Amino acid sequence: MTDTCIIDSLLEQYKSSCAMLKDAVERVASDRWHQGTGKWFFSLTAYHVVETMRFYNDSNPERMKWGERAGFTWSKEMNIEKDVLPLITKELVLEFLEEVQDELTARLNELSPQDLAEKDGFYWFKCVFEKYVYLLRHNMHHIGELARTLREWGQEPAKWR
Repeated sequence: MTDTCIIDSLLEQYKSSCAMLKDAVERVASDRWHQGTGKWFFSLTAYHVVETMRFYNDSNPERMKWGERAGFTWSKEMNIEKDVLPLITKELVLEFLEEVQDELTARLNELSPQDLAEKDGFYWFKCVFEKYVYLLRHNMHHIGELARTLREWGQEPAKWR
């Protein structure tokens, strides 16, 4: 195995998962974008995937300002449907996805296999590699939710990549 195999493999898997997320966002009908039940909404889930990518791509969890990219700050008093969903447009999520994918690609390209074996500020992971594998699983869990929802709504799900 070459020194770049692990990094290149992570990059390829993230590229594929981001393409699937983009596809899901583009496929959902505009009148369904903010639909959901309880605290689960299609738009918020898509935004959450991208925001969480930004969070875990950093080395310090204390720097994250949740909701910032959409222009809000989370609080217990918020009404998701009134205070959050109107701020999360398809265009915002697609732009944010492109930004974060570029950030993730740049960060992974900076890391060596040795760096992946180290710990960072995310103390609950054994190493940076575990953090990135966890994030990939997290993304695919939620992308699967979006794909299933599209099917239930009679729309084509995101294409497997």
